[in-house]
Amino acid sequence: MPLYEYRCGECDGITSHLAPVHDIAPNAECPHCGGLAQRIVSRPSVHLSKRSKVGRLDPKYDRAVDQAMRNTATADPDRLINRRGDIAKGRPDG
Repeated sequence: MPLYEYRCGECDGITSHLAPVHDIAPNAECPHCGGLAQRIVSRPSVHLSKRSKVGRLDPKYDRAVDQAMRNTATADPDRLINRRGDIAKGRPDG
């Protein structure tokens, strides 16, 4: 369902209403002052998943991350896996 915005002609407040497409009201009552609020055109909003955000990144960032991983031994993600030891044997007493 789309979110519609209304601006009050008296107090200039903006309100949002969630409504189905077939139930669009051109006017609404302002919850702040009770005046007449008219529907306004607002900017659309799109929410992207993390995967699509990463897919839009510039390839130069991938190269920069790869270079940093090669130059820094502590940046190796396998380092943590190797340090924790074998899970089947349990944690060593230290």
